[in-house]
Amino acid sequence: MHPRRAAVHHENEASNETQSSVGPEGQPPPPPPPPPQPERNIEKEFRKERPPVFDGMGDPAKAETWILAIERIFKFLRCTDQERLSCVTYQLTGSAEFWWETKQRMMSQEQLDALTWEDFKEELYDKYIPRSYRKAKEAEFYNLKLGRMTVTEYDRALCDMSRYAPEQVNTDEKMSEKFCAGLRHEIRMALACRGRLSYAESLSRALDV
Repeated sequence: MHPRRAAVHHENEASNETQSSVGPEGQPPPPPPPPPQPERNIEKEFRKERPPVFDGMGDPAKAETWILAIERIFKFLRCTDQERLSCVTYQLTGSAEFWWETKQRMMSQEQLDALTWEDFKEELYDKYIPRSYRKAKEAEFYNLKLGRMTVTEYDRALCDMSRYAPEQVNTDEKMSEKFCAGLRHEIRMALACRGRLSYAESLSRALDV
């Protein structure tokens, strides 16, 4: 081929390759679609975490402990609302299982379709953790004081019972004030001279005293 014609031929080929790589109107071609993600078996993943069962027997504290343990697993697995509802029914046994089956029969299909995890918890709380129990615990938390407990025991009780009155301790400042208010007079006075302290600082100073 003539050198000049060969050069033009190569230029045309390069131009065609460039056009095919950028696509119409000079735009780069779209990236390839991501590979399909395998559908996860949430029930299988959930059971691997060995979740506890709930039979509806025992005092309200047992139901609370069960809910906390189940939610810990849900958060770890990042379960959606529907995944939570599909998994939790596997963990109801005995009286609790009969209760939930009866409860569902009393709901319309629209209510069942719109059911959320918070709805389920509210139903379970109303059945197994009555409002009278929660009110009594809230009052117990409000009146909680160091008394004859050690500071460590008092701190543990305060943190454990704070769930009954979250609005009273929803900031570090409120938590510190609540902690200091329940201390014995001599410890409280020792902390008062230190000015405003965080909860961790208040606990540390009280342990020192």
